[in-house]
Amino acid sequence: MKTEKLKNVEVNNRNKQMVITYTSGKKVSLHYGQLGIKKNISKAWVDAETGKRSIGFEFEDGSQDFMPYDQPLALVKDPDYLLQTDIEVLTAKIKAELKKQNISKRFLAHQLDTSDNQVQRLLNPEILNKNLEQLYHIAAILGLEFELKLNSAS
Repeated sequence: MKTEKLKNVEVNNRNKQMVITYTSGKKVSLHYGQLGIKKNISKAWVDAETGKRSIGFEFEDGSQDFMPYDQPLALVKDPDYLLQTDIEVLTAKIKAELKKQNISKRFLAHQLDTSDNQVQRLLNPEILNKNLEQLYHIAAILGLEFELKLNSAS
């Protein structure tokens, strides 16, 4: 997964909020309640030991806790994060089925009338720009049913 590194975290105990800034410039604001935090935070930091991929908290009672970089993105349902996650799941399922059925990428390329490189790009979860038509064709070749759902956010 293309991981976002954390740049900064600011806490406000009066408002029970924190603002998390990523190196990409993206900012996420969360209420303590969204994280299940009931105590005041005396100190928060971007944890260098995890390659700036987690936030550490020290509470007023001296206890500590940590939060991975992607938890705030999941909580606020960040579209870029959700897209990346969905594509990773989709490509992993297709790759697993290819292996299970012993179907080569070259065979897929031939069936799709495209290049081996295009199939590699379709199955690379780091590349977010996918050709949905070709993914539907791959699913059909593998005997998989493609299901897209769009629900009201609640």
